[in-house]
Amino acid sequence: MPSSPDRFAACSATVMAARGGFTPHDALVDGPAAHGIGLGLLSVWIGGPADVPALRALGRDGAARILRAMVWAPLGAARLAPGPDLALFAYAVEAGTMQALVDLQSHLGVEESGAPDAPTLAAAQAQDPAVLATAIAAAHDAWRRARGLPPPGAARRARAVGQGVLAAC
Repeated sequence: MPSSPDRFAACSATVMAARGGFTPHDALVDGPAAHGIGLGLLSVWIGGPADVPALRALGRDGAARILRAMVWAPLGAARLAPGPDLALFAYAVEAGTMQALVDLQSHLGVEESGAPDAPTLAAAQAQDPAVLATAIAAAHDAWRRARGLPPPGAARRARAVGQGVLAAC
């Protein structure tokens, strides 16, 4: 298993590539976003109101620092197997850590505390990683469908297919 920093780097690169760079209107956050970061999350990070120029100036390294501190670490993703770590991280970037963890806990049949507590991590580690990653991805897809959003990466895949290239998210 790759070390935690290497796994975070791989997971954050995957999620940031899927979310894209700066966009003036991201349907997920109903406003501007960059690398999976909206104005709300950036405002929390800087401790005050963020604006579009600050978001537009946010580079991948800055976004990675925010995602590590505000999503990856609170999820306890480093203590999950490869596969479930990426699936849960991608879900939490979009839905928030509480939603992603509660859905994981519901799937695992443990108390829905919304925290990456010992029972949650033990139950997750006892699962086949591929099966668990698939279950997390299904919960993520259901969450997106309930909000009228396409499956993760659908727009990018559609653009890639239109260009004769199939992109994997």
